[in-house]
Amino acid sequence: MKPSESHKKIMNSIATNCLSVRLRLMNRIVGSIYDAALRPHGIKASQLTILVTVSAFDRANSKALCRALHMDTSTFSRALAILKKNQWLHVEPSGEGKILKIEVTREGLKKIEAVYPDWQRAQEKAIEVLGEATSEAIISSGTQHLLNGMTI
Repeated sequence: MKPSESHKKIMNSIATNCLSVRLRLMNRIVGSIYDAALRPHGIKASQLTILVTVSAFDRANSKALCRALHMDTSTFSRALAILKKNQWLHVEPSGEGKILKIEVTREGLKKIEAVYPDWQRAQEKAIEVLGEATSEAIISSGTQHLLNGMTI
């Protein structure tokens, strides 16, 4: 079926202006920069995010972390299992159903320190790809949403 002119306008609007498509594309590009930099350390960017967030809280629970990071529980659980297996996080039941108490280990802190130089290089590459102004806007907006997730 050949699309009408009205359909063509709609398709063109979505194809050229969809933030979701563009953000997913940029996420894959930027994510690959970080994952390549962190690969020699045996950790992915998503796992490092959890590790750093837990260390910032000193001790946290799984429900609060999922909320703060806007992560669904299944994605979080998969990443958490790897972090626990590598002994970068200590995980134990909280006594509140499926909620877990999570704490960074000495090995986890060492891992953060070890990846930092490569993370810095990845950060510089990502800023080159996105541009300074876009990077600053993303950091600012992301910080706002992270803080909102921590207080809701």
